[in-house]
Amino acid sequence: MLPFVRLAGERKSGAICASYFCATPYANLMTTMLLGGLWHGASWTFVVWGGLHGVYLSAERWLSGRFGRAALWQHWAARWALGLLTYALINITWVFFRAQDFATAWRMLQAMLGLSLVGQQVLPMIDLIQVTGVTLLMLAAHGFMRDRELHAVVMALPRWLLGVVWGAMLWLILITQGESHAFIYFQF
Repeated sequence: MLPFVRLAGERKSGAICASYFCATPYANLMTTMLLGGLWHGASWTFVVWGGLHGVYLSAERWLSGRFGRAALWQHWAARWALGLLTYALINITWVFFRAQDFATAWRMLQAMLGLSLVGQQVLPMIDLIQVTGVTLLMLAAHGFMRDRELHAVVMALPRWLLGVVWGAMLWLILITQGESHAFIYFQF
């Protein structure tokens, strides 16, 4: 089991904190995520992966503290837009986790953003449609569950429907196995 040490600066106190800004929680987030990147691998791409997570978490904390209670963010469209933005940023971040080096990461990012017209198609169109469908279903499920507890939703379902849902999930897992690839942590 890993020991967790509570980092100082979770409350606004001390010389580091000004009247509207306290740097310590942001430094703690960055330190934690950068160390998480180093823990995943001894490559600068993992450090960038951790650093981007730290930047995103720090920005979210600062922005929600400043603007989080505004009426705009209570509207469903704004919440969906923020969810899509989060999804896009995290997809960019994971490129650095999987890339062997920065050149590969930049090529992948250019292809993802439509900035590169050269390159080989990685997935056939049917796979792209499947991935898009699954992604949309996951986003819809996230939106539905955002203000609900899983236990309450499951308890409200009829038992037969719960069995059908579990069976469908098991069936989808079994049919989408594809080729056998070693788990990413076994590749180090």
